[in-house]
Amino acid sequence: MNRMPIITKTAATALVCLIMCACSGRGGIEDANAYVYDLAEDPSYIEKCEYHLSEDEDLSERVGDLLQRLIDGPSGGRAMSAVPQEITSVTYRVGAQTVNVDFDAAFLDVPQLRKVLCEAAVVRTLCQLDDVYAVSFSVDSVPLCDSGNVPIGLLTPDSFVENDGAMINAYERTTLTLYFADEDGQMLVEKTQNITYNGNIPTDRLVVDNILSGPDSTDAFATIDPATSVISVTTQDGICYVNLSRVFLNKTSNVSDEVIIYSLVNSLTELGNVNKVQILIDGSKDERLGVMDLASPFERNLELIKQ
Repeated sequence: MNRMPIITKTAATALVCLIMCACSGRGGIEDANAYVYDLAEDPSYIEKCEYHLSEDEDLSERVGDLLQRLIDGPSGGRAMSAVPQEITSVTYRVGAQTVNVDFDAAFLDVPQLRKVLCEAAVVRTLCQLDDVYAVSFSVDSVPLCDSGNVPIGLLTPDSFVENDGAMINAYERTTLTLYFADEDGQMLVEKTQNITYNGNIPTDRLVVDNILSGPDSTDAFATIDPATSVISVTTQDGICYVNLSRVFLNKTSNVSDEVIIYSLVNSLTELGNVNKVQILIDGSKDERLGVMDLASPFERNLELIKQ
């Protein structure tokens, strides 16, 4: 879907009045069927406020409705909009179970905690919609990165830790062992990368995001189409379930099917809690990547690692 404009604070006064009157006409807060997260009086955390969404809106309209309410902020009380007032342009694009929210360049100058609170408010507000699993962010159409210049990727409500109402924003540094393709695309090259990341992001998700981002050296090569979206990454009972968009199946290089699969598998099984990796495409394991059947979990393959 094409990117949609959002009316910003300076231009939204008349629309806000119309929305409030319309809600009042339908019974106001008694008819609330959604929540919007605002910045609390104590600006170190966010709090939810009841909101009414029209039953007649499609998904894109509901996303726009919620984002508009986020931008405008609450109509009373001491809470305020979780979207920093410096932001003058916000657009969005609805994808398969995801929404991309794009801010103007002013977002980059917002204090770090305020950024995280804004991201958390947007993610928690939009992910309550049945057809929205995760949210990605960009600035002037460039994917948003953390302080280590690593793309943040898709965020879900679970990406943010809540402690007595306060958002925890602890940035950490770790070393990941990742596997990328060699020049011929037929073998795996082991690379060690130092990563600075938001501590709220699970390590298994961090591995997948960095495989998609590609190596930071010139003697190894990316294995997966960077346009692939990460729908979810979860680990249970030693199996890491990696749910990717269908773009993953589109080969755009000379990298072999095995190297693509085991780039993910070998990297994830470097983690102490992962023994096998199940790759899903839009939630389904009944798929193939060329000669590779994705129906069953994959175990580590040491034979593909170039010595």
